[in-house]
Amino acid sequence: MIVSAVQYSTEGVKDIREKALTLIKQAMKEKPDFILLQELFNTIYFPQYEDKRYFELAETIPGPTTLAIQKLIEGTSVTVVAPIFEKDGGSYYCAACVIDAKEGHLGTYRKLHIPTVPAIHETYYFQPGDLGHRVFETRSANIGIMLCYDRHFPESARLYGKSLVDILFVASATPKSSAGPWFFEQQAHAFSNCFALVCSNRSGVEDKIQFLGSSFMCDHKGKMLETAEEKEDQIISCEIDIGVIRKAKKELAFYRDRRPDLYRALVKGN
Repeated sequence: MIVSAVQYSTEGVKDIREKALTLIKQAMKEKPDFILLQELFNTIYFPQYEDKRYFELAETIPGPTTLAIQKLIEGTSVTVVAPIFEKDGGSYYCAACVIDAKEGHLGTYRKLHIPTVPAIHETYYFQPGDLGHRVFETRSANIGIMLCYDRHFPESARLYGKSLVDILFVASATPKSSAGPWFFEQQAHAFSNCFALVCSNRSGVEDKIQFLGSSFMCDHKGKMLETAEEKEDQIISCEIDIGVIRKAKKELAFYRDRRPDLYRALVKGN
């Protein structure tokens, strides 16, 4: 199966959603099974500000943006992971919609861990996700999703591994200042939990933030398969063998030799 990840800059772009749809269309030329978009793919990275006006960017799921993707991919066999600012009644989430060309809206993942640090005020906009660690059983593979800050929590990666996820999709808006652990942290998740990992990250400069770009894909052993540049608009694609991943997972000694009785402190809230 073929997977693709799309990264791009929103700097100076008048219609960000239209740019994204154009890049999805380009990615479809590779006839991928999956296309991953970056976090908050259809807007600027507005959480660098605290401004109530940006709540107007939120959409329902399904809604105008997800329906536009559904229309674009009609007649193909692709599944798109599209992270947007979601409004659900009076609640707001950083979310990812899973949209399949044949089956429509397969479901939504809501970001579980919400950060607030200088220039990143996500708790001002987003509530912690209330849907848990969702596994989407698609025609091609079982997939899990993390959104940016989620990737710093190995407990989540292990839960996905134990839930028989074949591919973990990580959509991010990570600044260049966080470049240090960017690759090895996520490669370690793939290696320790025996799933392929596909990551899409924003690129370019938006006001106070220079984004890292550097989208990538690695296999279930953490071996790098494809890597994007830091500053470029770029689509990367590679082939992933789900059969090999599933065979390796059955043989994984890490799962066989786990001792859950020793890990109880992890669930005591400390």
